[in-house]
Amino acid sequence: MQKINRSGLLLLLVFLGIINAVSAQNLDEIISKHIAAMGGAEKLSKLSSMRIAAEMDIMNMKVPITTTIVQNKGFRSETVIQGMTIVQAINGTSGWAINPMSGQTKAVALPEEAVKSMITETDLTGLYNYKEKGYTLTLDGEEDLAGAKVYKVTMTLKNGIRRINYISKDTFYILKIIVQASINGQEIKSENTQSDFRQVDGIYYPFTSEVTTSAMPGATMAIKINTLEVNPKIDESIFAMPN
Repeated sequence: MQKINRSGLLLLLVFLGIINAVSAQNLDEIISKHIAAMGGAEKLSKLSSMRIAAEMDIMNMKVPITTTIVQNKGFRSETVIQGMTIVQAINGTSGWAINPMSGQTKAVALPEEAVKSMITETDLTGLYNYKEKGYTLTLDGEEDLAGAKVYKVTMTLKNGIRRINYISKDTFYILKIIVQASINGQEIKSENTQSDFRQVDGIYYPFTSEVTTSAMPGATMAIKINTLEVNPKIDESIFAMPN
């Protein structure tokens, strides 16, 4: 009986090893096809900066947003609401904000948890080169997303932030991203549904997004990109916190 149990255990371990190897192979194939669909490794490897001008429609208000990013260095967004400009920025491993709508006319440092969540936005290339970036990926099966068949791929960043990517089995674009993060002691869940993919300088980007967040229950933010610049020259001093 002991010999049978040992043999059975050995077979089980071998079987699990095969399953894990097949899963890893499938995951690598999915990521490879996703990278190709986005424009290819050669293009993504040269992506160093981006400037986006977009308009957000929220609660019947048209809100212009300008976002500037330098790969792995800095992120800055400027949102204009009722004539007032809200600024949020990441500079390396620190962050700051100005919010005149709440009476905050001078820059204040962002809480550590907010920085941890926002710092992921400085990575312009997502799933590309994920192993070298220190990210961990798991293939968590297949699902139906509004009629589209998708792979569910969870990415865990080095700082522990988890992003669930729903990758189309047809186009290999990411159709939806779910991010869960803790901010000010509160668990925040955000969902970003992406569409209208267009090519800019050989790389494909979603020009339309619908965003919901548990921080604003019942509200949907529709975002449309007006212009997107790839590798513009950026003065990195814009990420530094003003005195």
